[in-house]
Amino acid sequence: MALAAALASPVYAAGAASVAARTWTGIRTEHLEVLTDAGRAVGERIAERLEDLRAALATATPALVVEGAPVQVIVFRDEAVARAYAPTWRGLKDDVAGFFHAGPDRRRLLLVDDQGRTPSVAQHEYIHALLDAALPEAPLWLNEGLAEYFSTFHAESGHARAGGPVAHHVEWLESHDLIGLPELFAVTQGASAYHEGDRRGTFYAESWLLTHLLLSGREAEPARLERVLVATRDGDRFAEAFRREFGDEDALRLRLLAYVERQRFVERDWAPARSATSRPLPRVRDRVPVGEVLASLGIGFLARPTPQREEGEVHLRAALDRDARDADACAGMGWLELQRGRRAEARSWFDRSLAREPVSVPAVKLIASQTLLDVSRRKAQDERKAVALAARRALERARIVAADDPELLALLARTWVVWHEPDAEPGWALAERAAALLPGRADVELDRVALAALTGRESQAAALVERYFPPGGSPELRRAARTALLAGDVRAANLLVSTGDPEQAEERLRVARRHVADDPELAGEADRYLEQFAQARAKQADAQRENRAIAEYNAGVKAANALRHAEAAAAFRRAAGATGRDDFRSRAQLMARRMDMRVVGDRAMELAQRGDRAGALAVLDSIDRNVLDAEDRRWLDSNRARLRLPRAREVR
Repeated sequence: MALAAALASPVYAAGAASVAARTWTGIRTEHLEVLTDAGRAVGERIAERLEDLRAALATATPALVVEGAPVQVIVFRDEAVARAYAPTWRGLKDDVAGFFHAGPDRRRLLLVDDQGRTPSVAQHEYIHALLDAALPEAPLWLNEGLAEYFSTFHAESGHARAGGPVAHHVEWLESHDLIGLPELFAVTQGASAYHEGDRRGTFYAESWLLTHLLLSGREAEPARLERVLVATRDGDRFAEAFRREFGDEDALRLRLLAYVERQRFVERDWAPARSATSRPLPRVRDRVPVGEVLASLGIGFLARPTPQREEGEVHLRAALDRDARDADACAGMGWLELQRGRRAEARSWFDRSLAREPVSVPAVKLIASQTLLDVSRRKAQDERKAVALAARRALERARIVAADDPELLALLARTWVVWHEPDAEPGWALAERAAALLPGRADVELDRVALAALTGRESQAAALVERYFPPGGSPELRRAARTALLAGDVRAANLLVSTGDPEQAEERLRVARRHVADDPELAGEADRYLEQFAQARAKQADAQRENRAIAEYNAGVKAANALRHAEAAAAFRRAAGATGRDDFRSRAQLMARRMDMRVVGDRAMELAQRGDRAGALAVLDSIDRNVLDAEDRRWLDSNRARLRLPRAREVR
């Protein structure tokens, strides 16, 4: 490991140095932030093209577009520099002209400026960004198919068009057989078919071909795909919604074979093109601080599926060398320390990031999402409270800067999932609003399930689980949703205990245990809750018993002070019988014997007062001195001596 680190460091230090040596221009539009070292004209051209694409899709297929934070597009002038930031597959660089990835702070596109390919690459990657926001669970073939289809987008003569032939896919399909649709539909980002050799070429080409058939074929109707996307977003399984609209796989394969044979890949109008006068003028920054670019690239390394921490740290520290207070770089360093398990150091970096005013919205998103994720994996309630409240304060500050960002709203709702005392109701209201703005997002719906359960909306929580996380879907997501239901049951049980109904609380937990009996992991969790509850009830019973024992003891003391010795003896015996503490029992028993002796003494004194001194002495002599302590023996001996004195002397 040390050797690998030593070899990697100079490479990425050189990449950071190359980035730092360039002059960067920023182009800001309503939905984009373009950073480029290729000059203002390149940045404006890409921003205009992507805004036109978004506008066309928002009109024709609104399910593909949701409002969110601007997507960041980093455009490199030189391919050699861009290649340093390409994603890796099994230790090797992927051969890509650009790529998209989503981080906890923002969505990013990275690409190289190639006069011939830049528009198509940028449009391809931007479709990935739109889908990540609108339907992150979309199958990979559709994700890549839509990206390739809309890579041909262009706007001219009053029309926004897409769907023209992609030459290299057409050529590939002329010499390679199609793979079966079940195999195509099963490809995921971790599959070799997505990364390697001929299978990669076939996957991309066939994904494009099928998407083209659905959107531009003879029987094509974009509204059908729109219905599939909306149904999936609303909780239907994609495969079922897709089959409902487009038929079974056998029939679709026959259509696909005929389509590739016909080779008539015509483009179609998607929407009226935006006029030049309707486009808001972009905001241009001629000299973007290079630290901003380095910080974003550094966070991007940390956001990879396998975090590239050394490379990320090189870029983040290079950013901090230029501005030690850079909010994004400080947030990135905090995340790096959190990934390393160094929470105190992470907290220090996060505090430095949040010291800037106004706050950086991407930095707040990173800090809130990652600290909430980290603390949710642990049980320490004090820590959960501190982290949730700190995240809540930061998110409220960020919403002053970006009031319309729905992801800030979703994260704010999540703080109530992590810490919901004394009342989770404000979190539920936020989750409802976030779900309306980010429909179908699994993470948002999970929070909605949790907050419905925590606020006593059991039937609504259960309905959400069956709608968005049904059997047959993702096992991990379904378990997370059912875990949220279980947490709601636990909270309800605790509330029942606090109102004095422990029996009903225990029954609530037993019913919850039966609901998860089919899942060994959740059943084990429920068993642990039941065991904890039983232990808590036992402790509560012990505490109540001890309180009764103390009350009886105090009653004995009060009776003794009033010289009601028989009553005091009975109270002390009840105290001894109630307590579970040996030392307290011994003390109560001693006091009971002492009161018994006082009762005997009282009877002796009564006999003496009636003149029966011999009888009084006989009563005192009947007391067993062996059970008395020194003080009681002195009392006994003193009274016996008084009774033995001659009467005349006693009078004196």
